[in-house]
Amino acid sequence: MRVTVDASVAVKWFVEEDGRREAFTLTGPRIERHAPDLILPECANVIWKKHRRGEIASAQAFVDEVARISEGVALVPGAELVRDAAEIALRAGHAVYDCFYIACARLTDSILVTSDRRLPKIVTRWAPAVTAVTLEDEKAMARSEAAGVRFIISPAKVEELIEAWDRFMATWDSVLEDTFSSASTERPRIISHEHRDIAKNLVQTSPAYRRLVEMVQNLDHQERVDLIVLAWAGRGERTTRRHLLDRALHMVDELDIIDIVHLGVDWREGRARLVG
Repeated sequence: MRVTVDASVAVKWFVEEDGRREAFTLTGPRIERHAPDLILPECANVIWKKHRRGEIASAQAFVDEVARISEGVALVPGAELVRDAAEIALRAGHAVYDCFYIACARLTDSILVTSDRRLPKIVTRWAPAVTAVTLEDEKAMARSEAAGVRFIISPAKVEELIEAWDRFMATWDSVLEDTFSSASTERPRIISHEHRDIAKNLVQTSPAYRRLVEMVQNLDHQERVDLIVLAWAGRGERTTRRHLLDRALHMVDELDIIDIVHLGVDWREGRARLVG
C-alpha cells in the first residue's frame, strides 16, 4: 500500500492528539509513505504553535523528530508538485498548501490520508483520480493496519518451504534411527553425542537439507523476514504481529541462512496462528 500523509497526520506521530492511534497504523513496515517536502515546515509550525500555547514544555525534542520524517517518508520536492498543486488550488478555490498533498498523491499513485474532513470533499470534486480518506474512516484505517504487516512471501512459497522442512526432518529421523540402532543392541539404547554428531553431519549433506538451504537462499530479504515472523509466532510468543515484524526486520541481517533454515520447526504452527 502507498499513502501520502499530510501534516495533520504526521504531527500525531510526535504529539498526543485525537487520532494518534490511527495515525500510527500508517507507520507499518510494509506501507510505502510519501509526502511533499512542505510537510517539514508545516509540522515544525504546528510544534511552534503548541509550544506558544503551552501545550508542550519543550519544542526542541519534537522538532528533532520532525527533522527525521524523511527516514520513514519519501519526500517529493515541491518543484515537482507546484504546477499541479497550483492548478488544483485555482480550480477548487482552496489553499495551495493542501493541494500540494493532493498533487503528491496523484504523482505517486497513492492514497491521501488526512485528518482534515474538508480535503476528501475537495479531492472528490477536483481531483477524482485520487483517493482520499480521513483518520476517522474506520474501514480505511483497518485496511492500512493490515497492509502495514502483510506478508510479502506467497502462501504457495510458504507451503513449499514447509514441505521441504518435512522432507528434511524425515531424512533426519531416518538417519537418526539408523544411528540409534547401530549405537547399541541393548535396551534401553542411548545415542551418544558422538553418534548424534555423525547423524547431523550425514543429514546436512543430504539432498533434502541442501535443497531446503537453497530455497531459503533464493528468498529475498523481505521473504526471509516473513519466515522469521512465522517461526516466532509458531513458538507462541505473546505479542502483536506488528511487534514480531518490527523485531524481525531489525534482526534479519544478524541471522545467517542456516539460522533461518533451522527456524523451520515452527513455520507450520506460525502459519496456522497468523494465516489460518
